Amino acid sequence: MGCIGPATPGFLITLIAAALLGLVSFCVPYFEPIFFLKAAIPVVGTDLRGIITFGTLGYCLKFPNETTFCSEPQVGYKLGELIVIENRHQPVGEQVTYTNERADVNQLLDNNLPFEIPGEVVKWITYVLVLHLVAFALATLSASFGLLAHIQEIPLVCCSTLISGFAATVAMLAFIFDIVLFALTKKRIDKTPGGRAEMGIAIWLTLVGFLMLFFSGCFYVFGRCCISSSGGGRRDPEKGRH
Repeated sequence: MGCIGPATPGFLITLIAAALLGLVSFCVPYFEPIFFLKAAIPVVGTDLRGIITFGTLGYCLKFPNETTFCSEPQVGYKLGELIVIENRHQPVGEQVTYTNERADVNQLLDNNLPFEIPGEVVKWITYVLVLHLVAFALATLSASFGLLAHIQEIPLVCCSTLISGFAATVAMLAFIFDIVLFALTKKRIDKTPGGRAEMGIAIWLTLVGFLMLFFSGCFYVFGRCCISSSGGGRRDPEKGRH
């Protein structure tokens, strides 16, 4: 049988869920290809448009000259921070020049209301993205108990299943928040003149992680019923004496 035991299916499913939620938790600005939303925004003073991607701990801006700026990773972030970008196309020997750009939420959404959206409001909304980190931590704890369940099966399987339930609940809340926030933002950006936005894979990774955690208990039951009954060919020694 080796390292495979009744707890193995449940352990593997929670481990994969933890890995997926880990990718979401540390996506942009750490892993730029994984994001919640990507949108095109105008570059101040030009007809060009830059690309902004949103993640759990921040955002990244990529400008037409291939310069990329990423915010400092933090729980709760806001747009409108001053970005200083070095002009890499100046002639050799000339003084280095800098361009100040500002990623403002009102500009991004083409806000024409009589009042502007404060950057602090955006920051408090993005605080809710910490749910991804909480779900990742709980999923990791659940996978740890699933691994230890190979030694002491019943009590630790119960612990792993219970924690998976909590992790699944948090992941579900995070997914609902992602859909509401970023779908509404995408809809608003698409309505702006020349605006375009697309949803990222981070939202769907959160959904898959939630489903895996939600059904992890079923995988523990499957392992208990199938692997235990077929593993090692355990037989009652009394039956072989006839």
